[in-house]
Amino acid sequence: MNKSLGYWIEKLLAYVCGFVCVIISYKYSVSFSFIFDSSFLDKVISISSTLFGFLLAILTLILQGNSTTVSAMKRHGSYSRLIKFNKSTVISAIITCTLSLFLSFCSTGIRVVSNEMLFFIATLNFGIFVSIIVNTVIFTLIFYRIVIADQ
Repeated sequence: MNKSLGYWIEKLLAYVCGFVCVIISYKYSVSFSFIFDSSFLDKVISISSTLFGFLLAILTLILQGNSTTVSAMKRHGSYSRLIKFNKSTVISAIITCTLSLFLSFCSTGIRVVSNEMLFFIATLNFGIFVSIIVNTVIFTLIFYRIVIADQ
């Protein structure tokens, strides 16, 4: 159970930030009404699909690289953790992209059924989006540490 502070930051920071954003946006719903606006959802779709491709491209570079740092990570056991971290962020990106598309096309129908349900789904989407941004920043920092360590 001797995990470093960096491990816990990498593991939990994005989820904590996403959860806090969900709670705040749900509590202050009037101020966060933009989260089911079509222009915001269009931007979320663009950003999350771009991050999806970016993260897969970086994953390809790591998988095909034969650097000493990647070899050391494989021996140490942190390589699989890096791959799982990338995988969870990529899956989250495709989920928020899909959820944003769903909200873009179905928000009127959902609003007829329940305005509260619409806001809950949009709030959840916003929280996932925030966690993707945080995880992408962390993953990019890890990637550049790998690149710099090999020079």
